[in-house]
Amino acid sequence: MSDIGIRALAQLLARARAAIETPADLDDAARAAVIEDIAAFEDCLARGLIPWGFDIHIGSIDHKHGTNHYAALTQKALMAEVAEYCREWWSDIEDGRDPATLDDQTIADIYFDDHPSENLKTDRVHIDPLLADMQTLGPETGHYCVIATAHLSTATAAMLDEWCAAATSDRPINVASTIYGWFVPAREVDEPAQAKLPADLLAAMRFARAHGFDHILFDCDAGSVEALPKHDW
Repeated sequence: MSDIGIRALAQLLARARAAIETPADLDDAARAAVIEDIAAFEDCLARGLIPWGFDIHIGSIDHKHGTNHYAALTQKALMAEVAEYCREWWSDIEDGRDPATLDDQTIADIYFDDHPSENLKTDRVHIDPLLADMQTLGPETGHYCVIATAHLSTATAAMLDEWCAAATSDRPINVASTIYGWFVPAREVDEPAQAKLPADLLAAMRFARAHGFDHILFDCDAGSVEALPKHDW
């Protein structure tokens, strides 16, 4: 997945919902793709990044005491803040109407039309996403192999389940659970992370890299390979 914007997130949520509602409709490749795309968004949001731009509405009121600044996510919310100021100083203009009975936009229009010494300026500003920070968070792409979960011990399987439930920052590698097993990146890891990985998982990762794969999908229904030991579950 090359796009991590808000439209891509909406599409991903639809794909994830479909995968939950009708899991039999997804083959291994489609299931792995959904898992990988979810992991990309998970990593991004875990770092506090919003991977899409958004608009904010800003306003400034110049008055005899200085300038007030306001900001909101919608025009309506911005005018509610401005109207609060106008209600507070309503007595400065000669208008007998009760400001409590008027909507926010009307109050602002009346107040600043009748108060020439004060001025309201509003604008809408687009905030771009931090693309430079998100470049390292792009979804991993490449080939993957599907091998039997029997190539992992029950202790390793339990460890993978723990990592899947843990926060991304607490995992030595970013793994994801599937209906039948786990989706694991096969790339080389640094020594501190490698020290936390069991030998059978490291062997499977080395096997995958040696055969040109970037990821491993461990599946209980998949076939086994002679190059890796098998465990009884």
